[in-house]
Amino acid sequence: MKKFVFPGIMALAGVLAMFVVFTNVTANTSTALAGIRVGDGTTFTDVAPGDTYELPTGTIELTVQATPVDPNAEVSVIGNTDFKPGNNTLTITVKGSDGKSSSDYTLTLVKPELAGWCEENAEKIKLYNDDFELADIYQDMSLAYLDERLPEIKENLSCFSQLLQDYVNAN
Repeated sequence: MKKFVFPGIMALAGVLAMFVVFTNVTANTSTALAGIRVGDGTTFTDVAPGDTYELPTGTIELTVQATPVDPNAEVSVIGNTDFKPGNNTLTITVKGSDGKSSSDYTLTLVKPELAGWCEENAEKIKLYNDDFELADIYQDMSLAYLDERLPEIKENLSCFSQLLQDYVNAN
């Protein structure tokens, strides 16, 4: 009986060891994203991994809402502050709830290269662009204060968002 029990226990231990190794090697949970939104904390734009996003003039920090498919996955973001003129990389890392799986998603953020009046008035430009975007959303142009701002905007039109430029050119 002794000769049969020991090999039987060893075989069972081997099967258990194989199960543990197999489980650890195949552990995998979703690291996919259901969606990504970027914005200033008030208004947001839907984007997809690999997209290029033009930062509005004067942007200091970008708010990122990355929603993982797995609600237990962890999401971290780097590259949403300290922008340099030109291309910047934003990386979203999704770590699966298994603690082992992870995926990185990137966006290219483009900070406008400003000079002259645009550079000196970056905060003002951001304010004007934000006000105009809200006015457009609420369909109430009085929120953009265009009566008093329009001469300055027209004089420096290329400094402003494409949305505001299109409106000024059409009116």
